[in-house]
Amino acid sequence: MYKRTSALRLATQSHQRFGARSRIVAMFADMRGFSNWSETQPLDHVADLVKLQFGYVMQLCDDYEHPFQKFLGDGFVLLWELESEEDLPRCLASALDATFDLHKGYAELAQSLPYPAPTGYGVGISIGEAIRIQLEPHLSAASEVDFVGYPLNCAARMQTLASGFGTALCASTVVALQADPERYLRTLWPGFGRRLLTPPQDMLDRAAVTKGLKPADREGFRHLSFVDGEDWLWRTPAVQQ
Repeated sequence: MYKRTSALRLATQSHQRFGARSRIVAMFADMRGFSNWSETQPLDHVADLVKLQFGYVMQLCDDYEHPFQKFLGDGFVLLWELESEEDLPRCLASALDATFDLHKGYAELAQSLPYPAPTGYGVGISIGEAIRIQLEPHLSAASEVDFVGYPLNCAARMQTLASGFGTALCASTVVALQADPERYLRTLWPGFGRRLLTPPQDMLDRAAVTKGLKPADREGFRHLSFVDGEDWLWRTPAVQQ
């Protein structure tokens, strides 16, 4: 871990040599209550759930145009890189659809497991400019690609502002959705749609003191609701724990 962190720091400091700026859509997902849950469960239950998560994330990558992915224990990052401004609708729609599939799939999984499950995923989505890093061979066993920058940090902080089965969007993502509601907030089929919700006061208060967030994101973030899934998701055993 120390070697990897040092390599990323060096690459970031020398980004003109090692990488280039890139516009991205980042989705950060983290299981609510996983640490406390894992302390009360047999190790085989913990290993089983983590293995199931890995498989499910790889399926999301296959279903939504092979985004960059990184596993973070009980969470993960998916990232879509925009080749041009015309890519934003495609990449953002993929992130929104992947988020709903994640919530829906986890709700189904939680109901099918023979042991109690953590309380769902909290998800954060952010749009912005990051640095795309291609590590040189002497810095890594494989010349792997990585990304660093504010939108990844913002997405990570956004997910802390979402409860289990919740999704929080940065201010830039909110602006994009509001600018094209026919594309992003439309009714996809009868009974299904998306809508933006103003966060409750406790979440606004939490955002106001969250380190690393820009003022616009502290004040302008919103929660994303998946209309057809609301009642069903909130009735699942995982959510009621």
